[in-house]
Amino acid sequence: MAKPAFKFYLDTASDGTFATEITAYVLSADWSLGFAEAFELMGRDNTAILSCNNSDRRFSPEYTSGAYYGYLTTGLAVKITSTYLTVTRTMYVGWIASIAPRFNTKGDRTSDIECNGWFERALRYESRIPLQFETTADQVIATILDESDILPPGVTGRWILGRGLLGQGTTLGAISDYYTYDTGDAEIVYAGDWDIGTTVHEAVLSIVDREAGRFFQKRDGTLQFYRRLHFPADTLSLASFSDANTEMEYMYGADISNYVVVEYAPRSVGTAGSTLATLASSAAIAPASDTTIEYAFTSAIADVTVGATAIVVPVPTTDYTANTMEDGTGTDVTSYVTALVTEQTATAASVKYSSTYSATAYLQPTSKLRGTPLTKYNAQRYVAQDDDSLLAYGQIAYMAGGVQDTYAGAASLASYQLDLRKDAVGRVNAYTLAGYDTNRTVAALTRTIGDRITMHESQTQANGDWFIVSEQHSLNSDYRVTWKLEDAGTIIYWALGNTGASEIGQTTWLGPL
Repeated sequence: MAKPAFKFYLDTASDGTFATEITAYVLSADWSLGFAEAFELMGRDNTAILSCNNSDRRFSPEYTSGAYYGYLTTGLAVKITSTYLTVTRTMYVGWIASIAPRFNTKGDRTSDIECNGWFERALRYESRIPLQFETTADQVIATILDESDILPPGVTGRWILGRGLLGQGTTLGAISDYYTYDTGDAEIVYAGDWDIGTTVHEAVLSIVDREAGRFFQKRDGTLQFYRRLHFPADTLSLASFSDANTEMEYMYGADISNYVVVEYAPRSVGTAGSTLATLASSAAIAPASDTTIEYAFTSAIADVTVGATAIVVPVPTTDYTANTMEDGTGTDVTSYVTALVTEQTATAASVKYSSTYSATAYLQPTSKLRGTPLTKYNAQRYVAQDDDSLLAYGQIAYMAGGVQDTYAGAASLASYQLDLRKDAVGRVNAYTLAGYDTNRTVAALTRTIGDRITMHESQTQANGDWFIVSEQHSLNSDYRVTWKLEDAGTIIYWALGNTGASEIGQTTWLGPL
């Protein structure tokens, strides 16, 4: 049976057609997608390296007579496909990050094209979004992506404000063109209150952490969000393997944890029109001039961070008074003073007070700023422990990633991680297939991040289900695929209406999440 045919393309027209095929020049290729390790919440960047025959210097970007001169540059989209048994699959889409042609016309005359993906760009763009209230993680992430103007590689022809004319080579795109998602399980009380300078990557990560979900880039370059229950609720194995591997990374008992710590930082939205801050002491406004005062939002509750929304423009007499004397014993001149909110950050706002009075006016310490307070309590810790495991092995702690919004969210996540880690078990961390073995080819080409597989290996007696969390493809004279795996666990959680998973206390446990 024939081997799979891999093809390599450049999108030299920058229109998503990938019309320029370079397959004949590719000597070897390596590409990676997904998460760096099991249980990580945020994927790493998708990367690729194509080693190309450069004898005619077509992969030397500064060679003016080169076949791709003027097109071959950083940011150009690249695509890898495979065709096997008449089925063509997209294996990778990314952007050129760098090009490294070897020197010397008598040398090996090759050129390495290194590629990256959306995550690298997300680290370089700032995220600013309107505050989001009482929503779910998937919707906050959608807003972050929509406001970021970073389209994934291969997504073209979508109108971006300030980068072309709508209807003239571009169409009004939808976030669904490049982002698919589960509806989040946790309520996000509010979001978007991050500091100036927060990157798109940091903003997405903060929301993924709060959901304890997963976020990654798929083979076709588009973006995927999984809710926290995605893996625990997925009981369908898509493929089975028995002694099918050429290599395997296996360890027994290496990651026991019987003392699991999860952080949580509750949030609340206060009453509209509440006092956010008051003036600590009187402030002078020079004759017919103005002064700007920064109000830091405060709370009577200790160990909290206060933000705000719907700030009320200060109203004379209600929110501030002015007097000819610093101690307030002179003439009231409030009517000569106006106020304007000029700037707001995550935890403070600036108000400019302007006076038309002919002498110095003094803002009185009773002056205040009102709005809707957004309160975030400092991080606290929830601990789940297993006494039997503690007795058997001593205390072995594990700190889960992310900060949950609620006590209940922290408790459920800790319980789930404890179930997975409290006992000594064998973990298969990586599993390699020979892609040119026709018994494995379809699986190597088809199975991808998020797929649940069943696997048995006789020598180690590893046996069970795992989720694929990363793919590493290596193509030269041979073709190998290595999956990093995450243990699906031995507990089946209750799922209403699913045969074999809907009998609480008989075949299943009530899910912790």
